[in-house]
Amino acid sequence: MTMNLTCRSTSLASRRQQGYGRLLILLVAATLSHISGARQVLRWSEEFKPGCKTTDKFCINGGINLHKFGFDLGDGTSYGPSLIGWGNWQRQCHTNASSNVRVEPFPNNPTDGMLVIQAGYEPSGYTCFNENAPPSTTNYTSARLITRNKATFKWKGAPGNSTPVRIDVRLKVPLVNGTWASAWMLPETNKTWCMACGPYGDGWCLGGEIDIMEHINSNDYLISNVHHGGLPNASWVGCKQTVAVYKNKPKMSDWNVLSMIWDSTYIRFLANGKEYNKITLGKWSTGGSSSPYAPFDVPFYLIFDLAIGGLYPGYKIDNAKVAAGEARFNIDYIRVYDIVP
Repeated sequence: MTMNLTCRSTSLASRRQQGYGRLLILLVAATLSHISGARQVLRWSEEFKPGCKTTDKFCINGGINLHKFGFDLGDGTSYGPSLIGWGNWQRQCHTNASSNVRVEPFPNNPTDGMLVIQAGYEPSGYTCFNENAPPSTTNYTSARLITRNKATFKWKGAPGNSTPVRIDVRLKVPLVNGTWASAWMLPETNKTWCMACGPYGDGWCLGGEIDIMEHINSNDYLISNVHHGGLPNASWVGCKQTVAVYKNKPKMSDWNVLSMIWDSTYIRFLANGKEYNKITLGKWSTGGSSSPYAPFDVPFYLIFDLAIGGLYPGYKIDNAKVAAGEARFNIDYIRVYDIVP
């Protein structure tokens, strides 16, 4: 918002506008003061400590905690034939095999670990298992880790008078053409047959989507995004998005901390502690409700995945680098905080 502080009109309308401007300044100052005096209280986290006890059936692939995470498997058709390629023509089959998803120790610190989601290339073809749907054949494998029905997140309190939640993810993306690494969120639902169902409708994008981070190919930038809109009888019609770009050319191959701060009245995105995008109340909506807070007023679950191909990265896939194991999406930790006064 741009405020014209040079206006000297003495009209009633102008005086009202100036009054609103002063009120806005005071509100912004109060908000900044409130945030600067706030503290972060850890609500939930995963540090991906390496190692599993042989007796622990809830720990797999070197340290993935099944109390906290599950998997989306297959090519998307488990959620319906229209979702082949996960709705946007991705080429991979998601598995829970250790070759595609595991916890590894850091090379110089064996007591600390990282989640590795690694794509694979199968030139002779890979038979993809799809629950409640026929198998398919693809040349690529990868993984999608989810907290659905295990851990969900949202701001606390009442709409308009809430305590923000902050989600930090320390990650390292692959710089390989054809890859699409994401840390994102969808609304929680107990409808196991539906991937994008929620309280405001069964289908994307009525329930909304929050993209903490997306990266494609060998780009020198990351993006954040929110999706919303849709019509009650046609959830995909009228979908809107708000995209912002974080450029980090010299260090894109390094570790970065991507953050999202979510309140009932705003969603902020940060990279390495620096805000680069903010979406405020009134900038989002859903065809499933007339509430100005919807659809971002219900619990969402976390998703971490590495796709190969798709409408966003395209199909110029570097098969040699995928086959060589360079298509790795690494996550050091996920930490969720309540920001309290």
